[in-house]
Amino acid sequence: MKQDLIIHSDLLPEFVETNLQHTNQIFRIPTTENVEARPIRRKIIEIAYKSILSKLQGNNFIKNDFLNENVFLIFRESYLKASNNAARSWQSTYAILHIYDVLKYARPKDEDYITDDIKQGFQKNNHYEKLYKLVYNIRNENLPYMNFPVEVLLGRKTTGILVQYSIEHKKTVSKSMP
Repeated sequence: MKQDLIIHSDLLPEFVETNLQHTNQIFRIPTTENVEARPIRRKIIEIAYKSILSKLQGNNFIKNDFLNENVFLIFRESYLKASNNAARSWQSTYAILHIYDVLKYARPKDEDYITDDIKQGFQKNNHYEKLYKLVYNIRNENLPYMNFPVEVLLGRKTTGILVQYSIEHKKTVSKSMP
């Protein structure tokens, strides 16, 4: 019986419950891979971004320790990209709810973390000239399913500022740029 408890404790629950970092707002993120969960996660992401930007009161940035630079959150860019990509997995949605730590502590996986290979469309239209690929590892000693990497893409605009472009769980974090 005790052995069964150990095996079942590693199973992924139907929902992961967490707060939006630095708030008392609690969210229940559905963990199913079914596409039906995406609108629920998308709504969580929308509420989170609106709350974060409201809490930052016009200082819409979080300083990244590695780059020693502010990373700006711009609703029409950061949220739009995240609402599409981060809604695909519960891990990405979880990372958005912990965006302060994700952006503050994200680091490059290797030395080739900057590219000027900007895609036509959203990246070009938002005046990105470089992309920075960083990684942040979510960790929890007690829950094995809560240990996963997220890839953080930052866009350097022609004005010089860095914008949070994408945060997405990757089963394996790739070395190549998008």
